[in-house]
Parts: sequence; C-alpha cells; structure tokens
Amino acid sequence: KHFVTMAGELNANGPARRRRNKKKSRSSGPGSSESSTVVVSTSRSDSKERKKTAATAPPAETRKNPLFVITAVILMPYALYNAYLYLFLQHPELISFLYPTIRPAVKVHDSRQLLIVGTISSGTSQVAQDLKNNLGLEIGHENAETSWSFVRDGTVSWFHGIRYIPRPRMDVNAKTNNSGGENILFLSQVKDLCRELQPQMGFHPFMFRDGKCTLRQSWGDCWRGECEDIVQEEWGCGLRSRNDKSDDNKLHQRRDDCETPFNKVLHQVRHPLRTIESLVAKFCMGGVEGKVQPSFLIFANALFPQHNFSEMSCIEAAGYYVDEYNSAIVRARELGVDDQFQVEEATPCQIAKAAGFMDSDSVYSPSRDRVLKVCNSESSNSAANQLMKSTENRYNKGLVSLRWEDLLGGKNGSRKKAGDDDLQKRIKRLTRNLGYDAT
Repeated sequence: KHFVTMAGELNANGPARRRRNKKKSRSSGPGSSESSTVVVSTSRSDSKERKKTAATAPPAETRKNPLFVITAVILMPYALYNAYLYLFLQHPELISFLYPTIRPAVKVHDSRQLLIVGTISSGTSQVAQDLKNNLGLEIGHENAETSWSFVRDGTVSWFHGIRYIPRPRMDVNAKTNNSGGENILFLSQVKDLCRELQPQMGFHPFMFRDGKCTLRQSWGDCWRGECEDIVQEEWGCGLRSRNDKSDDNKLHQRRDDCETPFNKVLHQVRHPLRTIESLVAKFCMGGVEGKVQPSFLIFANALFPQHNFSEMSCIEAAGYYVDEYNSAIVRARELGVDDQFQVEEATPCQIAKAAGFMDSDSVYSPSRDRVLKVCNSESSNSAANQLMKSTENRYNKGLVSLRWEDLLGGKNGSRKKAGDDDLQKRIKRLTRNLGYDAT
C-alpha cells in the first residue's frame, strides 16, 4: 500500500512538474533577449578563439611509411652507383664534356692488356690486389666483365685458364691445332660444370660478359644456358686460331679464337707443394685424411676427365689437379701464353713489365704512363718494387705442411698401393718445369 501511494503521488505530480519545466523553458528559450545575447556573444568568442588557436598551432605531423624510408635509404645509393657505372663504363661519351680525358668504353670484344692465369691457391687474388693498389691499374680477380666493373686493364683468374685446357676428345693435338669435332663427352662435361652454381670455386658466367641474365636472378635455366654457352666458347679457345676479315677484305690471323682478346697472357706459378698444401686446407673437410668438397670434385672431374678425382684422397685430388692444370698452361706456351713468373719472387713492377704495360704499343697509354711513373721512381722501397706479401685468402695458416713422402700411395687416406709414387713423380717433374728445386 505504501508503495502504491508513493507511485500515485509521483504520477499525480508528474504533469504539474512538466508544465512548470516547459514554462521555464519558454521563458529562457530563443525568444528571450537575454539568452540570445549570451549565446551569440559566446559563439563569436569561441569562433575567434578557434581561429587564433589554428593560426598559432604547429602543423600536424605526417606519419612516414617506414617501408618507404627503408626503400629510399637502400635503393637510392644503389641506383646512383649503377648510374655512375653506366656513364663511366658504358657511355663515357655522354659526360666527355665534363671529363675530356675520360677513358673510352671497353666492350667484350675489345683488347685488354693483361690476362694472368694460375691454379686456385697460387696467389691470384694477391697479385690482382697488388697490381690494382700499388700501380693504380684496373685489374679484376676472376672478373673480366667491363660494362659494370673497373677491370679494363686486365684480369687475374684461375678459371680463364680453361682457354688453354684441351677439350676432352676434341682438341686431339693442341700443338698442331687439330680438332676432333664435337662429342658427347665434352657436352656432358659442360653440363656438369653448369648444372648448379658453385660459388666456392670462384666462377660465375657474369665474370666473362654481361649477357641475357641479370644477377638479381637466382641460378636457373637462364644462367644455366648462359653458362653452357660461355664454357663451350671459352674451353680450349686459346689453342685455336681464327681467321677474321679486316676492312680491306684481306684475311689476317688472330691470336686465338677467344671472345675477349688480351695483349699479353702470363702464367703465374707457385711452388707445387705449397699450392697443394693450400688446396688441402681450403677444400678438404676434416684435414688431410678428410673428404674433398663436392664443388672441387665437380670442377676437377669435368676439366680433367682422364682422372677419377672422386676415388682419390684429398692430397691426391689436389695434387693431380695442380699437375694437370699447370702442365696444360706450360704446353700452351707455344700457342698463346707469353711468359711465366714465380709469385714468390715477383714484384708488381716486374709483372707489369712482363705484361707489356711499359711498352710503347700498350693498349691504353695513360695506364702505361702511370706504371712508368711508379716503377721508374727513385724510391726502390715503394711497395710496387718490393716482393709481394701474402695478405689475401690465407687459408693455410700453418694448418697443413707436406713433404715429398706425403705424396706416396697408402698414406693420408690414399687408396693406392703403399709406396705408389706416380703422383710424387708427376709433382717433382712439374716442380722442375716451373723452375723450382725438387729435392
């Protein structure tokens, strides 16, 4: 009852309250002059305040996309560097008005001054660095591609030695230039070399020319095909001569059948035992009695199929490779290799002289002038006139030390009959042929 009464009072008073509120609302509504003045005044004041605040407030920050910033930071220097290479190496004529003495572009068929070939672990990277740093020459290591690299003076490379290695069962007699024609074995060896990229071997098709593939592409059909084309062209090309037609239609004999010509070709050698030691340290997994890295076996078996490197101990695989490679280059002395030097006894200036950089008919005279200035200076203590010190790729830092008896069969994981001296005889003969003491 109590709750009902209270509810009735609330309901009874409700209309009266609503009428009073309505009345109050009319008295203070829009019709009231006092209320209208206050509202307008306040509205104008707020508008002025908002305008003042907008005028003095700092501009709102625009949030930058982090991906855009990262892309700009990474790609802009890359794009600028590529533009620099494009102008200076491929189209220097476009900026010749700024640099009147700029070097002309060197294309794949244009001559370079020097090619140095030598086995892996013979010190090729060191020689390339010393010729570049001490003589200011544009020398590439395992790189002869001049449209994107400053290697216009020459190249130091082990794989370019394939020019002087006879093609299996094709170059029957390199001395007389007889050819046996294409055969299945040769094409099979080419495919073995190109099936997969082996970066540990310092070889990529791009080191020869800027072809149809880009370095942004992973190893696939494009690079595989480019590789096969280049290897077929380069393999043994230094053992074959080529007749070209000159402008007056008279035939003249070219130096060789290789795509890129070099004025001078030098054979870089290192004591065979020391070279074998470095190869063992680099490619033998588990020491002298360990397994040979698959990449080395692929290349050795392909280049010299007369041996089964997969059945050899690590020392034997390195030893037969050193013998076959160097022996092939020595035989090519009669066909295209101009001279030989021992890396342990050579200075950068001596190499440059043997390479013809000091000759009046050198390919690029500014390089000749630069070499003559450095090498003929009164200071014989300059690095260019000193024996080279090993600072590059020092794989064998006291890890492996071999003696002549280590080359005998039955030792260090060898499967040969104990005392077999075939490899030892070969390496001793090679050592004498390269001008070293074999005792």
